Amino acid sequence: MKKMNMKGFTLIELIVVLAIIGVLLMILVPSISAYVNFAKRRANIANGKTLYMAAMTTLTTDDEARNSFYFHKEKTKSIGTTYEVRQNGTCVNTTTKYNDTEYTYSNKLSSKDKLSSAENYRITVVARVDGADHETGGDWKNPTHITKTYNTWSWSDGKYETFVKKMCAELDMKANVQKRAEGYKVKMPYNIRKDGGQMPIIRWLITYSWENPDEVEIWAGDGYKGENGPVYRVYPNTAPEYA
Repeated sequence: MKKMNMKGFTLIELIVVLAIIGVLLMILVPSISAYVNFAKRRANIANGKTLYMAAMTTLTTDDEARNSFYFHKEKTKSIGTTYEVRQNGTCVNTTTKYNDTEYTYSNKLSSKDKLSSAENYRITVVARVDGADHETGGDWKNPTHITKTYNTWSWSDGKYETFVKKMCAELDMKANVQKRAEGYKVKMPYNIRKDGGQMPIIRWLITYSWENPDEVEIWAGDGYKGENGPVYRVYPNTAPEYA
């Protein structure tokens, strides 16, 4: 009977194969990661458009909802809760120190504050909902803590309630239910930020420009200290970070 010649891989051959696999992984992994992030960014833009269309449909078909949405602008002449943002869709930030560490967060304005640049504008936040799961901290003074979770759509001022509830009917979502509710969430799959802020992007914000109220915008925010914390404009005129 003939003896079978069973020859395996030599050590050198195994090393060469592993080296080739390593090189391929070094080439492919960054490409795959970039593609995944691109897909997540596009998903955020698509979800932002969904919110924008629901808001605009509500505003253009319901006078009661429109009056609620523009309450501060048309009734009280107050600017409400506003933030300074740039034309490119990013927020002007403020830096604070906590335990000898610097933290960056969105620059909230009062009625007496002036814009840092004539090219910038203010956005007034009307409604918000968290589009990503996250932990909630308990220390209001700690800039790394999100101290409140908006599991369903809420409003930044009681006068916006009518708009939010009617918009939620358009989206087939619940409003102001502070508990986990099925089907409430418009996902926010992309939460990476490049503006120096430490907290992840977790929150959808429906806003309008104070200077041009008809310009309704959808922003992604970080929920700094349970507030709104806009970071990037998602729709329309998407910020470059999403392009």
